[in-house]
Amino acid sequence: MIKNPRHVATLAALGLLLGACNSEDHSSLSSSSSPTSIQAAGQTQVDSNIASSPAWSAPVDGLTPAQLARFEQGKAMFEKVFTPSNGLGAVFNAQSCVECHGQPAVGGTDPAKTIQRFTTLLAPHFAAGLVTQADGAPHVHARSVATEFPDEVPGCVLGGELVPPHAMASTTRVTPHLFGIGLLENIPDTTLIQNGLASAKANPEVSGRPGLMFPGGVNDLNAADQLIGRLGARGFVADVQSFTQGAFSTELGIATFHPLFAAPVRPKGNLATADCTPFVGEAVSLAETQATADFQRWLAPPPKPELTGVALRGQQLFDEIQCSSCHTPMMKTSPMAPAPLNDREVWLYSDLLLHDMGAALADNAPEGLGLPTEWKTAPLWGVGQTEKPLLHDGRAGRDFAKAIDFHGGEAEDAKRRFQNLSPADQAALIAFLKKL
Repeated sequence: MIKNPRHVATLAALGLLLGACNSEDHSSLSSSSSPTSIQAAGQTQVDSNIASSPAWSAPVDGLTPAQLARFEQGKAMFEKVFTPSNGLGAVFNAQSCVECHGQPAVGGTDPAKTIQRFTTLLAPHFAAGLVTQADGAPHVHARSVATEFPDEVPGCVLGGELVPPHAMASTTRVTPHLFGIGLLENIPDTTLIQNGLASAKANPEVSGRPGLMFPGGVNDLNAADQLIGRLGARGFVADVQSFTQGAFSTELGIATFHPLFAAPVRPKGNLATADCTPFVGEAVSLAETQATADFQRWLAPPPKPELTGVALRGQQLFDEIQCSSCHTPMMKTSPMAPAPLNDREVWLYSDLLLHDMGAALADNAPEGLGLPTEWKTAPLWGVGQTEKPLLHDGRAGRDFAKAIDFHGGEAEDAKRRFQNLSPADQAALIAFLKKL
């Protein structure tokens, strides 16, 4: 029995939508249905010198020659540096995708890169409301072409954006790594719905709910069968194509064609003058955004470690204190997903569901259908092998115990169980996390 009414409403709506949108894309299916566990370029054991390993930017195994060529084409777009002369927005946060996703290799993270978002009375939601000339976009663009490229835009006087003083709330987000993102995209909606129902039945106090896409979320309109968000801190985006389109628009200020992102998020309510945006034409075509998306979805996941000794003991403790109730170790992609991502084991350590994490982590800035206290369970793969600061806003730095201490709400009991462990057992559990 589901005791939490918010789950009932969400899951009922999901059932109706999935009944209407149950088609699968069979355009490029594999004939193989045997489960395969993807390793990053054959790696199975974590190397202490992570940054020197070229495997981090390797593609998943099984790509055809044509797919490998497209992977390289997309990687080139991912690394392309933009300036005002070739389409960079008047204000922006990065000049290329790799600028924020480059450590330990292309497609990774950047421990120093963050973004800020805010809400106002006119725009109380990140995805809804009026964008005014005074406020700019509710997604802060801190850099300006006028400041960084004065010779290319001599008539431009716009500065970088700031959170306006009348903002009701603001929030900071750190940069996630993208390794294995295509596997997350291809975990079936039905798996996530069933997991939500099962968790609610097993323990109503720790019962995640899927992030429903309509209304309140973003997905590629060509992916009508994907109605649950998987990407972003609140599961606000369903698929890699939409993630890519949004990043070109909101981070680089580049206009790309898309039914949901037909115009770029320009500064000051889309009123940037031509002096600030001298490029005329299509800076990034739809085909190029699709290739960039394919590069990301075909990136191999973080290498799955071989656990021994203290780390193996930490894995056992992780299960015993029920961290794995939300940080689900493994799910599988759909056998009907496009090859080579079909029927794969995904060692993500997340249920990809929204959970109430308590007041300490609330940001009072709703996104999608996620409430201010709700967050998608962060996938833990790569958490010990990359240098991304912990938690959605990086407030815990690289201190794993501190990150656990911030867990509240539905994670309160698991946190208490961790705090009641002996110092040696706490160290073992953290040693396990550092291997992921």
